[in-house]
Amino acid sequence: MNKTIKIILGLGLILASCSKQYLEEPQPTQQVSAQQVFSTEEGARAFFNGIYGWVRNQWSNLNSTAGGVTDTWGLVSINLTREQKGDDVINPGGYYQFDYRHENREPTYRRVNFTWSFFYEFINQANILIDGVGKSNFPEASKKRLIAEGRALRAWLYFEAIREFQHTILKDPNAPGIPVYTEPTTIETGGKPRGTIKQVFDQINADIEYAVANLDNNRLLKSNINQSVAYGLQARIYLEQGQWAKARDAAVSARKGYALHPEEYGTGFKDINSAEWMWAFPNTTEGQQTLYYGVPSSFWEKSGAGYDNFYINEEFVARFSPTDVRNLFYKTGQTNAQLRFATTKFGTTTDFNQALPMMRVPEMYLIEAEARAELGDATAGDLLYEVQKSRDPKAVKSGKTGAALVSEILLERRKELYGELGINFLDLKRRQLPLVRTGNHSAAFKFNIPANDPRFIMKLPKTEIDANDAIGPQDQNP
Repeated sequence: MNKTIKIILGLGLILASCSKQYLEEPQPTQQVSAQQVFSTEEGARAFFNGIYGWVRNQWSNLNSTAGGVTDTWGLVSINLTREQKGDDVINPGGYYQFDYRHENREPTYRRVNFTWSFFYEFINQANILIDGVGKSNFPEASKKRLIAEGRALRAWLYFEAIREFQHTILKDPNAPGIPVYTEPTTIETGGKPRGTIKQVFDQINADIEYAVANLDNNRLLKSNINQSVAYGLQARIYLEQGQWAKARDAAVSARKGYALHPEEYGTGFKDINSAEWMWAFPNTTEGQQTLYYGVPSSFWEKSGAGYDNFYINEEFVARFSPTDVRNLFYKTGQTNAQLRFATTKFGTTTDFNQALPMMRVPEMYLIEAEARAELGDATAGDLLYEVQKSRDPKAVKSGKTGAALVSEILLERRKELYGELGINFLDLKRRQLPLVRTGNHSAAFKFNIPANDPRFIMKLPKTEIDANDAIGPQDQNP
């Protein structure tokens, strides 16, 4: 990342109510003002690229309990953490082991501090961008497009954050949410209360609706959010809320112009130019664009070049037919039962140039299929079979309907997206299902966690409660 983007990011400091120590961070010796940044569209775009760069990069701050460690290195760490919390992945030890054990949610823990601080820092960056563009002298068409991209980014950040710190909105929309800020904040800014989950989603919905209405599909980089990606985010957001018709329509709009390409599935999941990848972040060893040992392949591969500590549940492996292109599992030869199966989905060696997929075409098919199934649409099974046949030429249409079809779609989401976004865990939360671990998990961690159990959510950081006058100990999650 070039110096200009670093300087731009140095201007937008963290939310005062979250962690005041960010506001005490030394400023770069060469600075540019916000007025200078938003004096040209090029400056605004550089600011955008800076946000995208640091979201995916090795992220850290002055708080020693948040960031700067291999399991708190940015967005990829959020997704890898979620992977650990379901049934399909086994972690016998090493990084992310406490997430796998569901022991990493207390208010003073690094995981909690990192997750909260990470999302709110970049929410504030998005707010700075939206505010700066809004006050600029750019042509109105340019303003709308840049603000739309900023609001899509903010919608995504709030959506991911609320899923960490509260149960699904379908459980209780009036349950405590997280603070919502839509303007840049400084050390003088007062903190806001938690509000409700519904209020958080009201903001998310307003942002993503503005985004899809004002974006187009022009973009220079696949890491940027365009209209197709915004529709994809909208599909996820509506799915979370059980707004089936809206989720269906958004998913259809998102995948317009895209197709399934099963031939790409076994290529190591590292090529940002893959035709199925709608949104992805580059990762290169050049400059400061690499996560080094934080990349997914470092945990999945078994060459000894990385951490090598993620394994696959044998019962999940058994769900795949031999002719499924996604059946990339193999026996390791380890005598320890937990280490029995691994996968080559993310390659066979640590690849520091491994790009990071954030949204792929089959997910949109499966969102549409689930939404149609919930709406009682008979074509839902056809859509599911389209994905299954793409992945396995010998697939047979099940003919299931109703709840059985929905369960089949949820399984297909696990099979298609394992290792990427934490889909198994997120779907359990979203559908208010228990976590029942099976197979070759060790007895100590073969959990049967009830639906909506407190272990599905993190507690609020102690630093937030201490710094924010609008949130007290009584507002803490159970």
